[in-house]
Amino acid sequence: MIQRIQTVYLALVLILSFVGLISTIGEWTMAETVVAHFSNFTFGAEEQFKPLDSISGPWCLGVLLIMVMFLSIVSIMLFRKRMRQLRLTIFSTILLVGYVAAYAVFAYYYDLNLNLFASTAYEKGIEGVMIPTFHFKFVATFPVLSIILNCLAIQGIRKDEALVRSLDRIR
Repeated sequence: MIQRIQTVYLALVLILSFVGLISTIGEWTMAETVVAHFSNFTFGAEEQFKPLDSISGPWCLGVLLIMVMFLSIVSIMLFRKRMRQLRLTIFSTILLVGYVAAYAVFAYYYDLNLNLFASTAYEKGIEGVMIPTFHFKFVATFPVLSIILNCLAIQGIRKDEALVRSLDRIR
């Protein structure tokens, strides 16, 4: 099981997904001060942006990563059933692409809300309000790395399947 390279790739996907699940994946800063943070289950605003805290959190991002972790574990355990392992890994890759798309949508949505809130506060004459800027965290690249690792695992699974089929023909 562990001697197969795709098992290593799938284990790395599992580790990257877990680290991404428990980390902050983005933040908004204003004059070197963090005014909002964005993780897989929550969106938290601070100071004058506290009313935006009531916006429902991006819980679907966390659910997608948990599903990817579950599929990676199951796929590692199905090392003898290569075609099933291949399908699960492809489905995991599709979920990761959906995660990246949902991440972009949520980041854009929260950025719009923060900018709108800051501009209305500026129009009302509240002093010291600037437009916050969004910063990606390095952890936000982990799903893209996981997609690449899943593609490498798919290649390894296909090579194993081709090897087994060629040995069956020789007999």
